[in-house]
Amino acid sequence: MNSNAAANSLFQPIQCANCDAGAEQHRLLIETQVTHRGHLHGLPLRVVVCDRCGLTFLDPQPTPAALQRFYEREYYADAKPISAEARMQEKDWQRTILLPWVLAHLPPVKNWSILDIGCGYGEWLRHFDRSNRLLGIEQSESAARAANERFGVEVRQCDFLANGYEAGRFDLVTGLAIIEHFSDPLAALVQVNRITRTGGFIYLQTPDLHALVLRKGVPRYFKLVHTYYYTLATLKSLLRKAGFEIVAARQRPAVLSTSDALRPGNYWAGELDVLGRKTADVSLAEAHAHPGTGDAPGESAALLAAAQARDERYARLTALYRVPVIGRLANHLVRAGYKLTGRSTKRVDFHTVQLEALTAGGKK
Repeated sequence: MNSNAAANSLFQPIQCANCDAGAEQHRLLIETQVTHRGHLHGLPLRVVVCDRCGLTFLDPQPTPAALQRFYEREYYADAKPISAEARMQEKDWQRTILLPWVLAHLPPVKNWSILDIGCGYGEWLRHFDRSNRLLGIEQSESAARAANERFGVEVRQCDFLANGYEAGRFDLVTGLAIIEHFSDPLAALVQVNRITRTGGFIYLQTPDLHALVLRKGVPRYFKLVHTYYYTLATLKSLLRKAGFEIVAARQRPAVLSTSDALRPGNYWAGELDVLGRKTADVSLAEAHAHPGTGDAPGESAALLAAAQARDERYARLTALYRVPVIGRLANHLVRAGYKLTGRSTKRVDFHTVQLEALTAGGKK
């Protein structure tokens, strides 16, 4: 089977999940390819932006069957064995940056039933008070097994849309870096609505598309596992369509990671936090009928065009680094410079700087 035939059988065209706009209003932004190893490796990816509302997504997208196979068998295939201690240390920034913000906007979280979607090894759930009933759902068989057997978290392994939980079961449903993975985010949020009690809460965390303008290597930012890319406006819109009112929302600022003569300024992208409260039961048909809002026409497209133009300006420098001797020399000089100045680009330092910016009065 050639690549075009494979793409046709494993990918499908879609409408905008926020405003139902069809292909005629999907503006092509970037064409790239699947870099993850597995049965989809090397197939083309097209990233588009909806000209009507600004939602950005892959079109066509992997079929539900193709995604299910990927998550169950391939997503964690290259993951190295990890201890509970190492995993908790790696995710400790969630306890200091995310949890205080979430709890500050909720009633006392005691004796609640809490579900985390796409919980991985269950590290986020373990930050909550143990008086709560803490449950997770995870599509990867290996991650779910590790959470249950090694990390002591009760996890159900299945696709979220087939979770089987009864209506109104949960007081709080959370999804960290998960809403961008769904092939139909509106259907997923309607499912959250179903299993959340009226007056219960949803918390979502996801990368901020508008911070992408600060990053280099734009095509690498778009990948198979992220089928949708959100701004604060488009994410709020989807939540409202699914029957949630917005309780609190913030944009966590992008943070400069490298900036010197050899590697011009690059940033860790900013992220979004949105907390919603369920106001009423909503069916998927009712959610689609609710008018979607979003960004100003062309806003996201303009920002992404600026990012691509900046990437083109860096192209010569990148090509120069591919010359073995020059590339090695540049890397040695950069490492020496960071050692002398005490700077670091590790992710843990990114979150430390981000917390300092928020504490000092960054975007709320």
